[in-house]
Amino acid sequence: MNNASAPEIKKERVISPIWLLPILAIVLGAWLLFKAWSEAGVKIDIVFESAKGITAGQTQLFYQGLDIGVVKSVALAPKLEGVIVKAEVKREAEQLLKADSQFWLVTPKASITEISGLDALVSGNYIELNPGTGKYDDSFVALSEPPNIIRGKGLNVRLSADDLGSLNIGSAIYFKKIKVGEVQRYQLTDEHKVEFDIQIRPQFAHLVKIDTRFWNVSGFEADISLDGMQISSESLASVISGGVSFDSPLQSAIATKGQSFTLYDNLKDSHRGKAIQISMQQQNGLVAGRSKLIYRGANIGFVSEIINNGSHDQFTAKALVEPKYEDLFNSSTQLVLIKPEISLNGVKNIGALVGAKQIEVIADQGELATQFELSLAPKPPQGSKAFTLTTDNVKGVSSGSPIVYNGLTIGKVLALTLKNRSFELSTYIAPEFASLLTINSRFYNQSPLAVEADLNGITVESSGLSGFIQSPIILLPGQSKKSSTSKTFRLHHNKQAALLSKEKALAPLKLTLKTDYLGSLAEGAPVLYRRVPVGKVDSYQLLKDGEIEVELEIYGNYRYLVADNTRFWHASGLEIKASLEGLSVNSESLKSLVLGGISFDQFDELAKETQRTIYKSKQLATKRHLNIALSTQDSHGIYNNMPIKYQGQQIGKVTQLGFSEDLSTLTASAELDFPYYRNFARSGSLYWQESASISLSEVKNLDTLVKGDFINALPGKGKPLQTFKLLKEVPNTDKGSLHVWLSSSHFGSLKIGSPVLYKQYKVGTVDKAKLELDGSKILARLNIDSSYRHLVRANSVFWNASGVDVKLGLGGADIRLDSMETLLTGGIAFATPETTPLAESANDNDKYQLQSTYDEKWLQWSPSIQP
Repeated sequence: MNNASAPEIKKERVISPIWLLPILAIVLGAWLLFKAWSEAGVKIDIVFESAKGITAGQTQLFYQGLDIGVVKSVALAPKLEGVIVKAEVKREAEQLLKADSQFWLVTPKASITEISGLDALVSGNYIELNPGTGKYDDSFVALSEPPNIIRGKGLNVRLSADDLGSLNIGSAIYFKKIKVGEVQRYQLTDEHKVEFDIQIRPQFAHLVKIDTRFWNVSGFEADISLDGMQISSESLASVISGGVSFDSPLQSAIATKGQSFTLYDNLKDSHRGKAIQISMQQQNGLVAGRSKLIYRGANIGFVSEIINNGSHDQFTAKALVEPKYEDLFNSSTQLVLIKPEISLNGVKNIGALVGAKQIEVIADQGELATQFELSLAPKPPQGSKAFTLTTDNVKGVSSGSPIVYNGLTIGKVLALTLKNRSFELSTYIAPEFASLLTINSRFYNQSPLAVEADLNGITVESSGLSGFIQSPIILLPGQSKKSSTSKTFRLHHNKQAALLSKEKALAPLKLTLKTDYLGSLAEGAPVLYRRVPVGKVDSYQLLKDGEIEVELEIYGNYRYLVADNTRFWHASGLEIKASLEGLSVNSESLKSLVLGGISFDQFDELAKETQRTIYKSKQLATKRHLNIALSTQDSHGIYNNMPIKYQGQQIGKVTQLGFSEDLSTLTASAELDFPYYRNFARSGSLYWQESASISLSEVKNLDTLVKGDFINALPGKGKPLQTFKLLKEVPNTDKGSLHVWLSSSHFGSLKIGSPVLYKQYKVGTVDKAKLELDGSKILARLNIDSSYRHLVRANSVFWNASGVDVKLGLGGADIRLDSMETLLTGGIAFATPETTPLAESANDNDKYQLQSTYDEKWLQWSPSIQP
């Protein structure tokens, strides 16, 4: 058998691997050629008049803010006709290079009417491109000025005017003072007209109608007359750069793209605006083209034409209203002839004396309207209470005189007429005060100065300086809440006549009040409301509980003055206040000085009283409180009227005590005075009982031996809260303090409050102590101030520092005393070893052994311990 191995036959490779290298080189070379071609860009030539502001290698080419190339070189053109700028445009922007493409240089420009090219301040001058639509080209001639280009979507229309005015490219187009478009370009026509191409934003395009009229609102519009000078403008932007406004007729079709319109110099020349008609019985001094419609001092339209209807007492004035104010004219709107007014406040509408009369527009609610009547005086506002006052003598009352209630103007006299030797005043009260007009309301004419003197005191009433020219009418509201259906009331000559009138009056109001102090009150003593007698004291009697019950009678005309928030106080005799600043003596009236008296008033911030009380003074009557509840399981020392104090000042008191159902908890109801309850009736507030403390080491709260214990308080900063726990000891307010426990077989002379010393310096106190359940140890808790908690380490040692340490020897006696306080109250000292590194800081509730004495080496330890 032949054991020789068979030969291995290998196939010869057709292509050797070495040929891959030239193939890869060809591919890489082709890619590099393509990359160089694509990044090389397109070379173009641009002819400029000057090379000013153009720098080779720096000046860039932009299209709509996108960098598309850069200037490569700048050279003089043949025959010195400008300069040739050679630029390289990125390959992807090659499609923008057309035969009619436009180039121009952008530089910063600022003037009164135009600010442009500000971005060139940062990036430098640049060349802007506007692409054309022709064939590809690489040679161009630059423009000397930016072209007028219309870009963006919207409605493009054309305006025609006689001159350019203050308009420019970028001037705003306004509709009711809202910018809705802008001027894109302008040009001079063969007919010597100026045409403006404007663009309206797409969302506002529907506002331009085929009958729309445009007018120039550039600059200021000044109106100078005897009434003064009034200057108005569409906007600040239109003052600087010009502007155009337009209207939008509702019944007109929407304008089409490219439609032409006339641009008027102003609204008046456009004869456009909401047309209204005003009927009147005489011309009333109105002049077409000069009489204006005034709304809150602003001109909103003008009278365009006055027509006589064929009768001497029938005229119609046609007026045009600016479109932005057309919604003011509805079925309830009043048009009132403006008349001159002379008063102590000055002269108003003086132009109405000699110039064309104006019309005031008083807008109200209703449906849109175009027909109105001219009123010589304003009508009562919608919803107001209209009525008539009759009197024999108007003395100072005239059209426009105010109707006043408690110093507040609530209505007005519209007109005054003489009828059958009696005067009738057409008046009204505003809707919000209509409820004051009841079945027995009274009115009187207030004199400029009225003085009354009697035992009740001296009363002086004045309507102010304005009352000497135009007297106000005062309303005394009826005692009934029933609204009046009468349309006529009597105007009395003065207040006394109004009060004594025979109109229907109400029965007196009987009140029962309690007080623990009668003072000089007597039967018949006056009851005063703001020093005005409105009732009297009927009787009083002493009750079994020692309180005094007082019966009052409030006259029927004034019973409405007594409400749930009414407070009563003594107004008897003299109130004398003496201080370093001087002496103050006050009395309500001569009658109350003799008979005594009671005053009252309403106070909106006070709640209803369950039992009406006569307070000793107004100050006590108006004192405000907030009720809180303090709960404790130890009722010792808590009593009614126990004061609540903060830093020695009383801020409230305990008002009532009560136990829970299982008698385990005492709840002390208390009241906090205003404004203290804003800070002390919040979560985080603390309350604890303070008692007298007398020991060898201190004397604390000694005054409580006479006055009794009190509750101390600290303010909180949390949410409002009215329920708190009453603590039996001073709380720890140091949030960062350290609490550690010491264990000892006996407590010695230590006590709660004993000091904790470090190098004989107090750094804390003993704040709690307890006995172990098995009775083997005493545990004392130390409260180390947050500033010194870093001094306590895991290996710190504590010893009893109470009393005096005496050591006797042959050389004499060695006496050591930590402090006088530790001698009297006991104390604890501690020290920390000098180890490297220092032991870990102690944590809350760590436990240590209290040594009965110290080792001398402990006193030598003095490590440097950083917080």
